[in-house]
Amino acid sequence: MAESGNAEDRKLVLLVEDDGAHASMLYQILKQETPYHVYYTADGHTAWNFLQHVRPHLLLLDYRLPRLNGLELYDRVRAHKELHNIPVLMVSAALPEQEARQRGVAYLKKPFELDQLLNTVNRLIESSC
Repeated sequence: MAESGNAEDRKLVLLVEDDGAHASMLYQILKQETPYHVYYTADGHTAWNFLQHVRPHLLLLDYRLPRLNGLELYDRVRAHKELHNIPVLMVSAALPEQEARQRGVAYLKKPFELDQLLNTVNRLIESSC
């Protein structure tokens, strides 16, 4: 895939997914189908620590995460002054939809269509710029 622009100009997606197969699939889709940098971690606590040093342009979260679930991580991000504007997309088969809607979390239920994922990721990143 051809790179567009300087590497420093590329947007960053932080993928937080504990299931290795799903993480690998999402990582490959984003790397192959978008111009974005993708960083990956398998748990919410590690993601929180990462966010103390790096500001991604999108958080792509699973709901069921060890040590800190997706909604708990979302709540921490929204409560933190320097992080609260980062768009969040939750992708999960087990998401409590009512809680997500109450918080205004963008989400996709697994299984989802590839175009739906890519369009949502692009829309959220573009709306944050």
